[in-house]
Amino acid sequence: MNPFFPPRRRYKGVSREAVETLLPFVSFIPGRTYPHYWQIEPSYDSYPQACADGREYAAHLLQWLKDNPLLVGSGLLGRIARDIDFANEQQRGVWVAFFNHLERVLALGLRRLDVFAHVDGQHDYHRAVEASFDLEGKVRKA
Repeated sequence: MNPFFPPRRRYKGVSREAVETLLPFVSFIPGRTYPHYWQIEPSYDSYPQACADGREYAAHLLQWLKDNPLLVGSGLLGRIARDIDFANEQQRGVWVAFFNHLERVLALGLRRLDVFAHVDGQHDYHRAVEASFDLEGKVRKA
């Protein structure tokens, strides 16, 4: 393990916000009332080092997902993508390697999954949730 990487850890916690802020690239910044989901070092010595950091950050996210299965699907990856400054050339290697590593691990997990049967099950689940809201007369938040 590279001594310059963030310490590896587990991410079990009591609330989504609490465990999310344990990720090494998530932090609070002045003027913002919610976490910034891509707060990383502004520059790197080399593109290969930036890529290594990106893979390491992806591993932290993957461990977070593994440790918090009930929070999977809560929009964490979207919040990360929202906060990445894709125009910052100094950070390009970090986010490229971050997403590439996530793709590799997704591909490993998909080897035994019928992706269309799975998405059909998700559609059925969400239709049932919507139907229950309709039956109970509840108003859904947009």
